[in-house]
This record gives sequence, structure tokens and C-alpha cells, in this order.
Amino acid sequence: MRTSARNRCLAVVAAVFAAMAAVVVPAQAAPAPAPCVAPQADSGAAAVAPFKVWLAGDSTMANGGSTCPVGWGREFDRLFNDDVTVVNNAVGGRSIQTWLYESNVKSTKDAAGECVVSPRTYASRWAGMLATGGMQAGDWLIIQFGINDGDPNCPRHVGTARYRELLATMGREAKARGVKPIYVTPVSAIRCSGSTAVASRGFVNETIAQGQADQVPVVDLHKRSIALYNTLRLCPNNGNYNEGAVGAFFCNDHTHFEAAGAARIAEVVAGALREQGIGLASSLRSTSTAYSLVAQHSGKAADITVASTASGAGLVQWTANGRPNQQFEFIDSGDGHVRVKARHSGLVLQVSGNANGADITQQPDTGATSQQWRVVDHGGDVISLVNRQSGLAMDVWEKSTADGARISQYTYNGSPNQRFTRLPG
Repeated sequence: MRTSARNRCLAVVAAVFAAMAAVVVPAQAAPAPAPCVAPQADSGAAAVAPFKVWLAGDSTMANGGSTCPVGWGREFDRLFNDDVTVVNNAVGGRSIQTWLYESNVKSTKDAAGECVVSPRTYASRWAGMLATGGMQAGDWLIIQFGINDGDPNCPRHVGTARYRELLATMGREAKARGVKPIYVTPVSAIRCSGSTAVASRGFVNETIAQGQADQVPVVDLHKRSIALYNTLRLCPNNGNYNEGAVGAFFCNDHTHFEAAGAARIAEVVAGALREQGIGLASSLRSTSTAYSLVAQHSGKAADITVASTASGAGLVQWTANGRPNQQFEFIDSGDGHVRVKARHSGLVLQVSGNANGADITQQPDTGATSQQWRVVDHGGDVISLVNRQSGLAMDVWEKSTADGARISQYTYNGSPNQRFTRLPG
């Protein structure tokens, strides 16, 4: 018969008292037995308590529409583990002041040149975040303004001193509730000086300075987004945002993002959290594992030809050797699609057109649909990859088994030359 922990403990206590009764200890009180403590279950590693990441900002962060514009905040949640919920309260067209005070910001300015705010009552979005059911201790708050704030006219206009004051107010009220704030400089629009993307926003220095004053981490998204645009070679362009790499990234303007562009900006923010050692980074999903893709019919691996790191280098098959030009990372693009990034070059696989036989080459990652692949799972780590733009499958041309045979695209049929075993690198 199993004896409960409580009964075992009571038995020990009884034995102690019996022993004490048999021994005379003159002029000294008998010591009390130690209290019984219920045994603790071994729970292993401590579980992470669920928490929320709250977003406050403008249209470049807001969820937006199904296509354009899409803010990076809509793409942020998928980058986190399941214990995190992203609550996106960014709203298009707002400065920090109109976001906070909404209809109470007047169209007239005071003697200091600031828009009159009367009454000084918070809009429901911020009031709700401060209420009992809003932000909780352990949550995070990411704040990004500075795009609409430079408007010379009220109600959006905010001067630099007033901007810093309001940013500090939001940070202070978050901290008072045990919420950890992060300030983010405004994401850059695409502005070119020749072949180089250049700065396009104000309030960058003010955001950084206020972060230092408040001891709040700052993500310089303005600087990082410009670096991304230069990496993707979005300059020069002819101003037509319906075509090419710049069209895949931006809506039909220089400011707002297609879903693919928003996803890239969200990844930039996540990367900054990791690089800067900001605590929120510990809840980001693990970075992608590198895989080799071995063609089922030939036993040979997908390979960037001659290990080239240049844009336009083609995809072929070659005897498996495990080198970095045969290793690929799968990056989630949402909606069941991935981008496939060559480990040695950092470039992603892209189809060159929509026809059968079109080449697959490596190109800078713009998130375009020609770079997105649906993974068809055949079981046993065997997959096919179907391009989102063309609807055609990755295919070893003419079922060749030779080294150097090109891998292109062809109508999906699930045959062995369209099946690849995905092996961790």
C-alpha cells in the first residue's frame, strides 16, 4: 500500500515525540519538530509566463490593408514564440500627439507654436492601454512616431521639444505599470541620391536623445531601413513603384509597404532586438536551420553554381558535399510560404519568369512573390517547392542525374526530380 506524503510526515512527528518522552532532558524544553512541508513537484525548467507586446505608432507600423499599405507591425507577431501576443494599436496618419489626444488637438497653435490640446484627456486607445485590462507588468511597449509629426500644420504638427516630452510621458507611464518601453526611430521612406538610399525623416536624433535620457533602449530603424534599401539595391529607380525590386517592396508611393516590404522591416526590428541584447529578443523564434536539398531521383544536392556570391548565379545539382553553397535557410514569409536563402551568399532563390523552364537564380531578398515558395510535404522530410508567383515547381531539368544539371521550374507533378529530401546542415 502506498503511504501519502502527509501520513509519512505525521508518522515521523509521532516517532520524534515518542523518543523525546523516553529521554529526560532536565531544565530544558523539548525542541519542536520541524513542520511538515508538502513535497514539490519537479516541474523542470521554469515556464515563460505569457505576455503582450504593445505597438503604438503610425501607418508604417499599423496593420493596414490586405495588400497596400501594410505596416511592419502586422508582420511582427509571427516572429515570436507562442507565449507572446502582439497588440498593434498603431494608427495611420497620426503624430505622437494626435495618437495620444486624438480629437482634443485643435487646428490652432499657442504662443509657443504648438497645437492647442484641450482638454488634456487621453484618447481611448491610450486610456485603454493604461486601464486595468490594458498593459500589465512584464509586457513590452514599442513606440514609433516622427513621420507625421513634422507636418507644419495642426493638428498633426509637433515641435521637437513637445515630441520628446510626449515620448517621455509614454515611457514613464509604461514603466509605472511594470511595462518595458522601447523607442523606435521613424522608418525611412525610399529616397535616392544616385545609386544610394539616403535619410528621409526627422525626429531621429530626438528619439535617440530621449531614449538616453529615459534609460530606454532605442532601435534606430531609420538607419537600419536605409541600410536595408542599399543592400537590396532599391536605388536608383525610375519612380515607378509598380515594377521591379522597389515595386515589390513599396506601395505606389515612396513611403508605405507591400506585405513583403513590411515583413522585411519587421525582421529588421527583430534583428535589432537580438543585436542590441534587448530582453524582448529572448522570446523571438529561433533563427532558421540550414538544410541541404537532395534531389530524390539523383541523390545530388541543390547547389549555387561555383559557389558564386553574385546576384544572378544559377541553381544546379551537384554531388553533395555539405558546403555552404549547398545549404539553405527557410525564412517564413507568412501565408504558408517561405523564402529560401543560400547560406554562403545571403541571397534568396527566385524564378526568372513564369514559363516552364525558367531559371532559378539567387537574388537580393526583396520578399517578392517570385521569391516565395510553398512547401509541399510528402512525409519523411521529403518536400517539393512550388513558386508563389508562377505556380510552378522546382525541378531538375529533364530528370538529369549529372553534376551541373540546372534546376529550374516546371508544372508541378510530384515526380522524383521535383522532390527533395530536406536534411539539416
